[in-house]
Amino acid sequence: MRKLSTLLLLLGMSAFVFGQTYVSEDFNSNQMPPTGWSIDDQAAQWSVEGSANAGGVAPEAKFHYTNGNATSRLISPAVDLSGLSSVSFTFSHFLDDYSGSGYSLGVATTSGASGTWTDVWTVNPTGDIGPETLSFEIDNADVGQADFQFCIYFSGNMYNLDDWYIDDIILYNPLDLDGVLISITTPTYVSGTAEVTGVAKNFGNNQITSLDIDWEVDGMVHSTFIDGLSLDFGDTYDFTCTDLFDFPIGSYDLMVTIAQVNGTEDDDPDNNSLTKEVNVVSHTVDKKAALEEFTSSTCAPCAAFHVSFVPWCDTHADEMTLVKYQMNWPGSGDPYYTEEGGVRRNYYGVTWVPWLVGDGEFCNTNTASAQAVLDAAAATPGLMSLVCSHSLDGTVMTITTTILPYANFNGFKVTIDVFEYLTTENTGTNGETSFEHVMMKMVPGPNGTSVDLVDRVPYTITETVDLAGTNVEEWDDLGVAVIVQNTSSKFVFQSGYSLEDMAYATEGRLSAIYVDGEAIANFDPDVMDYDVDLPSGTVEMPAITAELMDANGIKVIVPANGFPGTATIDSYGQDLATHYTYNVNLSVLTGIGNETFEAVEVYPNPTNGKLYLKGADNTNIKVYSAIGNEVASYEGFTGNIIDLSNLGNGIYFIHTVLEDKTVVNKKINLYR
Repeated sequence: MRKLSTLLLLLGMSAFVFGQTYVSEDFNSNQMPPTGWSIDDQAAQWSVEGSANAGGVAPEAKFHYTNGNATSRLISPAVDLSGLSSVSFTFSHFLDDYSGSGYSLGVATTSGASGTWTDVWTVNPTGDIGPETLSFEIDNADVGQADFQFCIYFSGNMYNLDDWYIDDIILYNPLDLDGVLISITTPTYVSGTAEVTGVAKNFGNNQITSLDIDWEVDGMVHSTFIDGLSLDFGDTYDFTCTDLFDFPIGSYDLMVTIAQVNGTEDDDPDNNSLTKEVNVVSHTVDKKAALEEFTSSTCAPCAAFHVSFVPWCDTHADEMTLVKYQMNWPGSGDPYYTEEGGVRRNYYGVTWVPWLVGDGEFCNTNTASAQAVLDAAAATPGLMSLVCSHSLDGTVMTITTTILPYANFNGFKVTIDVFEYLTTENTGTNGETSFEHVMMKMVPGPNGTSVDLVDRVPYTITETVDLAGTNVEEWDDLGVAVIVQNTSSKFVFQSGYSLEDMAYATEGRLSAIYVDGEAIANFDPDVMDYDVDLPSGTVEMPAITAELMDANGIKVIVPANGFPGTATIDSYGQDLATHYTYNVNLSVLTGIGNETFEAVEVYPNPTNGKLYLKGADNTNIKVYSAIGNEVASYEGFTGNIIDLSNLGNGIYFIHTVLEDKTVVNKKINLYR
């Protein structure tokens, strides 16, 4: 039985340029060996995989286990390093160890067609390594030669590892001052506010003692100064910016930049910036974990695993979605193997059984690791809801699935598995006599249904499949599992079971809407638009709540961003497909209309302290906190800037009384 640790997939560096670059290989050509490279021995064990296990960006190189002892080298093109006494080298890797002994990994150099390799880095693994990025200087006798080459090599018993993943190989001559932005680690999907975080690295000769880091969205720049650093060449620093990412629901391009290093622009600004899409979600629900096991009735370790795993699954049946794919190996194979299961196997890169996948990632085959998947799912907000129903007419099954997303999701797929809860006729050689949740058919096929989901827009899939000719033993013992995952990363965002012959309720209307606890008068569930005038001087955004006519439905409340503004309430029936949108148009009784409201401009918003006002000459201004406390006031204000930098981060309301006694209110976000 083999294993692979669950990986944290990071947005990594790719194809950076560091000073004078001699070799840069990120395997994006999907060619092994890459152009100009060569492989010495065991070429069949090297491949390019669509994964990011080394901590970079897919694809990456992989060296895969096999039987036998050998030294296998992935060898670079020859480069001219004439006149140099040293050169720098960096690469990212992850080792999935098997035995913890019996082999070594390394980087070595050669020149002059001597056939002699000189180690510059080597390790004898005793367990998994990484993912990590290594950077070091090479200053041996091969440097300075016109035909310098390096290799990344494996040496020893090839059965004693599972896989070695390698990415972002760079040979270069470093600059004096070179800070590089390696990654933005702010989550792709956030609910409410989030910290802007990332990883910076020193790729220069000089020590980095301070960083100025800017982040911006839609042109609004937020700056953070970090000092007290002592980053030598190759050191990394995980930073957190002082201003919070706080924006209304939607998708944003977050750009993060190392603006200065040690108080000045560094020698290579081209590698200082990255951009990442960040989505502010509209709603969250509970997330249900998906466990997929690849197994076989001819696999002795599978039987040993199931002694503990099957009772554990029975205990936690309501906390997860479980599917098992019977494989046609080892031995003569399980007779309930299907080609569709083989496609799913290839999708996950399964190379042995039992192999457990938890929410799209490899999971060690023990109940503690499986429990960790359930615990992680319970702690992760669910970003979509789903319901599914199915009916069986003879051997023909009709399946209807509806997904309600709470953000935009592109490049996803929905996998629908018809399974049998208990089988007994695929008994093999491992001593097991019964098997649970055995996949019988994948609908519409093993690759699922490709989908692009739009925030708060229901997506329904209806499929009809004839199960004649499958391995079904008992036609009244069938279930359906639904898994929604990112096609590329494989991470599962939501999963669930179908209910047989379930007629989900379609009542999705509201029975009442409340503004600060007071019901909107004359509410009609069939009327979608309401105007609400708030008392003069209102500066705090009212709380909008609502009640559903059917408590089994779902409501998503999106608050207004200011006055005047519109709060929306999307309500859905239990079927998730029935959808209504109610609008609550908020305004403040000031005696003025939108023209006057728009005449007073307050910017930038969000602000880091300095706030510019236009159209507010000779006015009285009061600033209120989010809970309505007055925190600043300006009588007879005639300038164009007020300074709020002494206030804490958060939401504030600017209450402006014009010369004609009319009132204008503006909401601002203050973050530094």
